[in-house]
Amino acid sequence: MTALALDLRSSSVDLNVLDLNAIEPPVPSSRSLLTFTRRTSSAVDPGAFVADLAAEALEHRAVRHPYLNALAEGALPDVRWALADFAAQYYGYSKHFPRYLTTVMSRLEEASHRLALLQNLTEESGRYDEEELGELAEHGIEAEWIVGIPHPALFLRFAQAMGVSPPKVESDAVLCWREMFLSVLTHGTPAEAVGALGLGTENIVSTIYGPFVRAIGRVSELSARDSVFFPLHTTVDDHHQATLQAIAASFAGTTEGRAGLRRGMLKSLSLRASYWDWMLARAMNPIEADRVIG
Repeated sequence: MTALALDLRSSSVDLNVLDLNAIEPPVPSSRSLLTFTRRTSSAVDPGAFVADLAAEALEHRAVRHPYLNALAEGALPDVRWALADFAAQYYGYSKHFPRYLTTVMSRLEEASHRLALLQNLTEESGRYDEEELGELAEHGIEAEWIVGIPHPALFLRFAQAMGVSPPKVESDAVLCWREMFLSVLTHGTPAEAVGALGLGTENIVSTIYGPFVRAIGRVSELSARDSVFFPLHTTVDDHHQATLQAIAASFAGTTEGRAGLRRGMLKSLSLRASYWDWMLARAMNPIEADRVIG
């Protein structure tokens, strides 16, 4: 029995007068239709396809989530509490980012692709070239704040400045997100792995961290050094996006590769959206936060 049939039988609607033909299915967005057409077409420009997927990702609920909007607008009962809670919980995902990168690297056959991700991994470990440091300085990020400090340690610095430590026992929501994401990277096709990490993660980082930068601006005691993790990622991740999109384009030459890229992207975005749901429920009721099921 279909879900529609179940819904109708459990409602008070008179099935004898209901016109099933009048029920309109949801209309896909023009972006989704274009991506579907290009995904199934034999003549596709790989770069254009990847650009379409990148744009589609930025329209996903994971990027336009009410949690992010509420943080940006200060529309939460206690923004400082919400940031501290985020700092404590998100570390369980963030600290494993080098592992995500090395997992995807192990799935790639092309040596040039592995080398490109190795450069991203180098930045994650706190090593930058002079050009990058100059660019960061233009954005108010001082070299002494970041050089030689792995990105997970920068996030931990933020958490400590907020007065919190990662929980000794990780929440199920964080643990499930991380393990399911790693499963996609490890057991999906190489195209799925690239879609998940590239289009579904690195591609959106500079956008989703923007609301946190705005929320942090409302916490007067936080210094720019303490919160540098966020502006750093809204700046340098543009390079990471370009690297992974170039790798993604190499998979977009076949129907199977295009399907894998989008499938991996959507899995990653859906996992993040579910995590934001959990964080929003906690942030809207701090007193009952520990009762929120992840």
